[in-house]
Amino acid sequence: MKRIILLAAVPLVLAGCQHQEGEAGQDPDEILDYDTDEHTAEAEREQEEPDFILDVYTVDELEVISPVELAEKTGGSVSYDEIHRTLEMTVGGSRYYLVYGVPVLEQNGIYLDTDEVFIVLDEKEKTPYLPVSFLEYGLGAEFNLENERAEVFPNGEAVAAMAAPDETFDLHSKTVEEMIDYLSFLDYPIKGAEVSTQASHLPGAPRDYRNGYHEGVDWYDWTTYAVINTDTPIYGMGEGTVVRVDHGYEEFESPEARNQRLSITYELGFTPEYLLDKLRGQQVWVQYDNGVMNRFAHLDDIPEDLSLGDRVDAETVIGFVGNSGTSGAVNQDGSGLHLHHDLLVYGDFFWEPFTLEETREILQEIWGPQG
Repeated sequence: MKRIILLAAVPLVLAGCQHQEGEAGQDPDEILDYDTDEHTAEAEREQEEPDFILDVYTVDELEVISPVELAEKTGGSVSYDEIHRTLEMTVGGSRYYLVYGVPVLEQNGIYLDTDEVFIVLDEKEKTPYLPVSFLEYGLGAEFNLENERAEVFPNGEAVAAMAAPDETFDLHSKTVEEMIDYLSFLDYPIKGAEVSTQASHLPGAPRDYRNGYHEGVDWYDWTTYAVINTDTPIYGMGEGTVVRVDHGYEEFESPEARNQRLSITYELGFTPEYLLDKLRGQQVWVQYDNGVMNRFAHLDDIPEDLSLGDRVDAETVIGFVGNSGTSGAVNQDGSGLHLHHDLLVYGDFFWEPFTLEETREILQEIWGPQG
């Protein structure tokens, strides 16, 4: 099936949406003039020469494009790690990062509220592709499809409107006091609890049993001085946007299946990114201002009305404490109940520049004993 993708800048789409919202009571002549202008613009675009042409493939019944070809045609770059199954790509001055099996697109360290873009893997060729929807959600363009080809038109305005990298932010130059100030807008994830000071619960602590390190903060009942069970609500901690919500989460089929996946970790000496995501269980991710993003993991349940793109705040319940993804979940013994959450700043863990003791100081200052 041959297809062509005609791309145009997102501001055109936004203008159309505004028109629809304002139709009630609008003068018919104004509507006619608007539609005429729109058709004229479409006709002009059809006469433009495309910047470049991409092939469109079908993998698992999805229409996809090659990130390698896209990078070549745009003068960008692309790197795919077969072990971690991660894709990093630079196009039009923006950096994109994806993990296989994770329906979240990261652009310049900001996580976007779309589940339309993900890695499509040709298992036979071990080749990664992207859905054609990347052209809309990643590059900010609209498109039409025809004849297994993508004619890509100039979309500089749309790219400029997307999340731009913050060239002034330097995580590794932050002091302990500066990081405390940077994260101080975040409230407690569990009411009445205080952050654990136990070393193994801190981010950056070694995880010898899976050849890695602990990435986030653990909240167990016996170290946070609070009642924590599957009825314990988890709150959004601050004003942000839901960029991932695992309503359709499926647990490991059995303890044997989980152990088989973990055997990959033992063979490699580290945990691949795509497997690590599975081990986090049912999740909700929230993107805040200034590049701060929170991954809430091991959830037991998520409110049915919580949706991708929702705005949340410190009083919004985003889920309930559980043990999904852990051995306790697949063994169905109720063990290991806790909240695990990872804090990232522009795609990097907030604690990377600090020692364990400095990280403990930061966490205690923000989520220490509640008055």
